[in-house]
Amino acid sequence: MLKFGSKGDSNIIFKCTIRLLEDTEILECEYKPHHKGKYLLEYVCEQLNLVEQDYLGLRYVDLSEQRHWLDLGKSIYKQVKELDPVLFSFRVKYYPPDPFRLKEEITRYQIFLQLKRDLLHGRLYCVTNEAAMLAALVVQGELGDYDQDIHIGNYISDFKILLKQTEAIEEKAMEIHQKQLKGQSPAQVENQFLKLACQLDTYGVDPHPVKDHRGSQLYLGVNYSGILTFQGSRKTHHFRWPDIQKINYEGKMFIIHLNYNDKKHTVGFKCPTGAACRHVWRCAIEQMLFFTLPTSSDAPSVVTGGGFFSWGTKFKYTGRTEKEILVDRENLNREEPNIQRSTSVRRKASSVPATPSTPLQPHIGYSSLPRSSHSDVGGSHIEMSNSAGLLSSLDGGPNQNYNDIASLETVTEDQEAIAGAKLRTTANEDCYYLYETHLLKVDLKVRFNFNGSLAKGALRCVL
Repeated sequence: MLKFGSKGDSNIIFKCTIRLLEDTEILECEYKPHHKGKYLLEYVCEQLNLVEQDYLGLRYVDLSEQRHWLDLGKSIYKQVKELDPVLFSFRVKYYPPDPFRLKEEITRYQIFLQLKRDLLHGRLYCVTNEAAMLAALVVQGELGDYDQDIHIGNYISDFKILLKQTEAIEEKAMEIHQKQLKGQSPAQVENQFLKLACQLDTYGVDPHPVKDHRGSQLYLGVNYSGILTFQGSRKTHHFRWPDIQKINYEGKMFIIHLNYNDKKHTVGFKCPTGAACRHVWRCAIEQMLFFTLPTSSDAPSVVTGGGFFSWGTKFKYTGRTEKEILVDRENLNREEPNIQRSTSVRRKASSVPATPSTPLQPHIGYSSLPRSSHSDVGGSHIEMSNSAGLLSSLDGGPNQNYNDIASLETVTEDQEAIAGAKLRTTANEDCYYLYETHLLKVDLKVRFNFNGSLAKGALRCVL
């Protein structure tokens, strides 16, 4: 960590690097020990001429390669004091349900850049036709109208837009670019990109590897609508915020308490590490409060994760809620700022330090996810399993064959920097589930191992 000043000096200055949504662009920033995370985010937004800051955040990776969002209400120094050098990534933290409710085009442009990254790094999944359309829109924004004298052969192959681009997708994208997008400006194609992307099942979902009560490998993500899990080519769970009463964690177990059809249910997912579980829990709490609370003053203080050997994790929500933002946007009156668009899909900055994500296990089949129907009503779609009363088969499988887009597979962002660092979970680790019932006013929680036997010391009765 670069610093200037004597030890114990309150005026000591620390330096950090902030990587923007375009890999070719970075910012250098200085901060002091008393500066909180909000100071750094405001500095970045000021440099980018952004005033709608609430949907954005800064992410960093600790020495254990666990990702974190910079807490805006806490000291920057205390959060990253072990890092050297200090590197942040400027990212969209809260994906708006409707990007067009943002007042300024320059803010929507940041959402577009983030979604373009998600598409490239395998987080935004779609079928072949949608992948081709998104690729064609990016190319139209980069090259403009098709010119047969300039754009010769497979000119889209020069661009890295999808995680794994096949020739079939490139040919389809070129056909769309040549015949359907003529005359459209960068702003117009970006709007089309946003309209299509925000309808996809994985819009705003950052996948976290977890296991269910059967030991099956899943990916869990959180967005404006709730908590989702995916396995292979289908969405297996969708717990919507109105159905969720409480979220907590115990050790490596991420636990969701539901009230559905006037019945209470509890479902748990096991994370690779305790730190990963805390991160998933915090992301879920922040997303739920941001998108559901009327005002930030309604946010409760939360403590969870405690046990015999720990006091648990304390969390206090920082910032405004989306409802407050939408009310206050009417007070935003300024001349629309100019957007400096960059053309960087052909290259990646090799001089910028890589920012690893939480490593994902490469053997997990999280690909070819289906589209969601955002007009769904009725909350979570749940069926009770015959064995233990846990949630299963939430949201049926896709009604199409998505094998043609199997080339879109999950990888970690900047995977080349962490190719040798994989999270490992041993096959003999207990991955248990929790089943909650109410009998004679006794809350009975029982933990089972995979083979159905009662886990040692796992029976608790709370009067």
